Amino acid sequence: MYKRCLVFAAAIAFWMGCFAQEGFRYKQLPAVYNTTSIAAASAKQAMATSAGTAFDATSSLPSGYVKDGSADYTQQLQNAINGHNIVKMPDFPVMINDKGLLLKSNSTLIFQPNSKLILQGTDKGKYAMLKLLNVQHVNIYSPVLVGDKDNHKGSGGEWGMGIDVRGSSDVNIYHPQVSKCWGDGLYIGQAGKDNTNNNINVYYAAMDDNRRNGITIGSVKGLKLIKPVVSNTSGTLPMCGIDIEPNSPDDMIDDIDIDQPVTYNNGKYGLVIGLARLPGPAQKQVNITINKHTDDGSPTGFWMGGTDANYTPADKPLAGNIQVIDPVWKNNSMPFKGGKTYDFAPPSKFRNVSIMKQGGVNEVDKIKRAQANKKNLDID
Repeated sequence: MYKRCLVFAAAIAFWMGCFAQEGFRYKQLPAVYNTTSIAAASAKQAMATSAGTAFDATSSLPSGYVKDGSADYTQQLQNAINGHNIVKMPDFPVMINDKGLLLKSNSTLIFQPNSKLILQGTDKGKYAMLKLLNVQHVNIYSPVLVGDKDNHKGSGGEWGMGIDVRGSSDVNIYHPQVSKCWGDGLYIGQAGKDNTNNNINVYYAAMDDNRRNGITIGSVKGLKLIKPVVSNTSGTLPMCGIDIEPNSPDDMIDDIDIDQPVTYNNGKYGLVIGLARLPGPAQKQVNITINKHTDDGSPTGFWMGGTDANYTPADKPLAGNIQVIDPVWKNNSMPFKGGKTYDFAPPSKFRNVSIMKQGGVNEVDKIKRAQANKKNLDID
């Protein structure tokens, strides 16, 4: 009987994984959302003063090196990063293993037009291709990372990250292009209790075909996310384009500015704000501004999670405010998903919502009626 239960549980897990992806189909990003040429020009201008003095990591590779991304040069690239403050990556694809590359403080990493890091297939459920751990004053220009989603050797875990930023400050990432990671394209989170990120700036991110989330914002004070495009996230829940979701009351979600984000054809959600795990005994400030979000084709365009947890009398409601200005949600099964209550959430205002959906139904009025009379939530 016990063995039968194990088999049944395994079957349930398998079919739940199938249902998580049921109906998903990868779609090429429409040209109207493609910001590559503008982003590349912006990154080139930003790195102009650094490129001339950069150490070329090609000189750290072994003699007879290959240029097709088929040989693992992780250690050679790490040696270049350790030994120089400004490093220019080889101008061709290079394979790295699941140890990833660890960046240091006061450093600059430059990817040339043909530079690319390709992850060697691994069975690990947790990795980071580029790791920023407790570092300050780091600049990364035009990183191109390709994960192992298509050739992963295991089935467990969901934390294989492209760029992993934890406990760091004064970080600028220009035009990161991250695809096919086992977890998230970009993760921004804590490096331990009370060790959050500060002053993180990400310009023109392009995240495509990652497995869990395109971008996860778990803990930060001071984030500018400018014109990101996140598409085709699928494989394991939540399958979200941009997910603002702290893990505990020890995290911070404050002073976040997301400007003109595009989320396209993600497996479940375009953009999520999920703050239920943040309230605790110390009152937290939460200030988020999302300007001109466009979601096209994700089943749910925007999920505003509720604060529905079982809080204790010592837990305090979140302070601050959330503003979502001029969002456009189109071609969604459910343009907006709300929570049961927002009693512990900061005041949240959605202004000038636009929904583009065939059938002539006024979805904005429908959403307003469904969310009416909920404390701390205002939609117009």
